[in-house]
Amino acid sequence: MLWEEGITQNGYGNVKDFFGKVGFSYMFNEKHSIGAYYSNGITSDKMHHTHLTELSANGEFLDITTSTRSGDTKKLPRHYANIYYNGKVGDLGIDLNTDYLWNKSRSNVTVDEISVTDGNSLINSLGTSRGRMFAEKLVLSYPIWKGVIEVGEEYVSSRFSSDYMTDAEIISDANTRVDENNIAGFLDFRQTFGRFSLGAGLRYEHVNFDYMENGRKKEDQSKTYNNLFPSFFMSTTVDKVQLSMSYTGKTRRPNYGDLDGAIDYINRFTLQGGNPYLKPEKTHTVELTGAWRRLFAQLSYTYKKDPIISTTVPYGESGEVKLMTLDNFPEIHSIRAFIGTSFNIGIWEPRVNLGITKQWFAIDTWKGRKHLNNPQGMVQWQNAIHLPYDIWMNVDMAWESAGDDRNIHRKSCSYLNAKLYKAFFNNSFSVSVEANDIFNKRNYGVTSFSRDITRYVCVTDLSRSFYLTLQYSFNSSRDRYKGRGAGANEKNRF
Repeated sequence: MLWEEGITQNGYGNVKDFFGKVGFSYMFNEKHSIGAYYSNGITSDKMHHTHLTELSANGEFLDITTSTRSGDTKKLPRHYANIYYNGKVGDLGIDLNTDYLWNKSRSNVTVDEISVTDGNSLINSLGTSRGRMFAEKLVLSYPIWKGVIEVGEEYVSSRFSSDYMTDAEIISDANTRVDENNIAGFLDFRQTFGRFSLGAGLRYEHVNFDYMENGRKKEDQSKTYNNLFPSFFMSTTVDKVQLSMSYTGKTRRPNYGDLDGAIDYINRFTLQGGNPYLKPEKTHTVELTGAWRRLFAQLSYTYKKDPIISTTVPYGESGEVKLMTLDNFPEIHSIRAFIGTSFNIGIWEPRVNLGITKQWFAIDTWKGRKHLNNPQGMVQWQNAIHLPYDIWMNVDMAWESAGDDRNIHRKSCSYLNAKLYKAFFNNSFSVSVEANDIFNKRNYGVTSFSRDITRYVCVTDLSRSFYLTLQYSFNSSRDRYKGRGAGANEKNRF
């Protein structure tokens, strides 16, 4: 049976974000410095969306549903702190950072539905999530031979918990928690021989991942990972041409929200949830770059194993309800090629970039095996014009062709931005006027493919916007804060 569902969505959102930060740095002398900072913030996010859903099976009408989805999300508090020491004892460089993060988010959503066949229904849901992270990183550097060697360790301890309650009949409440401990050691070695520079690195990670559901550990979803990630680079200069080659291996672990097993009610036909069975995505990249005068070129090849990709699967036996979630797919191969240049013609300073990306990826759909290998082209044209009275005008244009990205086929889109900037009083005060996507051409359509469902989404949001910015700097000085932080990748997962 072929199910067809058409959804038209209109809505608006209102986001208020307040953020504050206080800190200090102190230099004992040129070789030793310490510092710390603390930040906190509040985010309030309100939304109101209206959906019109038409459902048919094998071309025959089944139902029309009108639903109103409204709610608010409050993120309070968002604690974040960093303490660092940066110093040198003889030739030994020491960089020590300790970071702490703690946040809480509370979301309240109501869905009011009117169905032609099933009448009215009112669905309420309340979700609360908490996240905390402690991270510590130590890097020791020492000059050796014609370069430097770096050794270090990094420890990250994280926890993310989610409580979800709903009165929807087709889904149930959920209480989940993720505990993760990551211990890593790394080595980096760099040397310079005349016109040649060489470098190699190695990073080892041991990760314990525990998944809890309703207070009980789920053994089949809890994992232990031991990974080794090498890296290498080489660069040289031939006449006036600069050449470099590099290889990196790394992993991307799923965001904690993507691991959440709770299922959110969107409407009677559509649900959304994470996937606690997700595995880390491993990436291997080889990159070649070259530069001559103001011309540069770049070519890279990337292999991704177990890439994390959004997908849609049937929920329940009838297939009428769909669950939007994520899953690991076997692999993706891709190449990227870019070339660009910049130059000056009097008061005009243009920059032009041309690029193309192509992937090799196949997926099973309800129509059979589908290859998503169409390349995407890109053109960027940036223009800076120095007008009289020291006024700068920037006009930036970009265009992207249709093409494939993971399991999605994108249509083409473009934009044109313009900006005027003027500084006063030795750059202490500045005024800028900015218009983005002047012709409102950033809209696009995407078609996503999965085993049982093909989903087309046409984004027609009005992206045209205008900004007026007034900025005044008090006692501006060079930033002396040398803290580089710890657990950088882990922070992004929250």
